Amino acid sequence: MQTIYLAGGCFWGIEAYFKKINGIEDTEVGYAGGSVENPTYEQVCSGATGHTETLELVFDDSVISIAEVLRHFERIHEPTSLNKQGNDVGSQYRSAIF
Repeated sequence: MQTIYLAGGCFWGIEAYFKKINGIEDTEVGYAGGSVENPTYEQVCSGATGHTETLELVFDDSVISIAEVLRHFERIHEPTSLNKQGNDVGSQYRSAIF
């Protein structure tokens, strides 16, 4: 099993997409990349913590490669859109791979 952390808009949307893909074993949403330990949703939405909504993705690399995971990620978000994905606007929706 391998783990990757993906940020690209609302974590609920990314999670729903990846849960349907063969080889994805587990997902968990949370926040990454910020300066506040255990931030609340309200703190992250304020833009003051530096966090981005992030999906922890555990995948079976004998079923799906990291390259395939990243190709799926590229299909569902726009990495060049600064602090915005679809209708979601704010620094917490920026694109990142951890």
